[in-house]
Amino acid sequence: MVAETTRTYTVQEYLKLERKTGRKYAYYDGKLEQMAGGTIPHNTVTANIFGLIYAHLLTKPEFQVFGSDQKIYLPKFNFYLYPDAVVITGEPIIAEKEADAIINPLLIIETLSKSTERYDRGQKFVEYQSLPSFREYVLLRQDAPAAYCYFREEPDVWRSKEVAGLENEVHFQSIDFRVGLEKVYWRVGF
Repeated sequence: MVAETTRTYTVQEYLKLERKTGRKYAYYDGKLEQMAGGTIPHNTVTANIFGLIYAHLLTKPEFQVFGSDQKIYLPKFNFYLYPDAVVITGEPIIAEKEADAIINPLLIIETLSKSTERYDRGQKFVEYQSLPSFREYVLLRQDAPAAYCYFREEPDVWRSKEVAGLENEVHFQSIDFRVGLEKVYWRVGF
């Protein structure tokens, strides 16, 4: 994704800017992109899936779920990104203490928006694959009840499945969780 800034920032300048402004920025090896606020459907879908996964994981202490304020660090690219939801196994592995960014996601969930859909479906997915712990990627539409699921079976082999319609369910394989799309899209008007 093309970052908004023309100036190049160090990681320390980037982190200082986030602390000073209270805003979230994606960091692309020196370039910054301010994170936009989501629409009501985007925020509803994201909150619903976070809540559903959180409730499911209450009986599975080996997992931990984080919301959209949790940074992920991609060492191969020197990127800091904010997915909509992240699940890890065990304790968070922190890239560097000051950044408070984890490098051990198991499951990453993104709610698609018009401005990020192309990147989320393409290059961002490739970039996330650079993390050895990353096993599952789920993209949720905000404008229709649909989920695009990708599961890593081998280091370079991904299986994909599309689920659509409120009467169907999505299976999060990495955490063994099945949930109906009617729950994921509760209170989302189409």
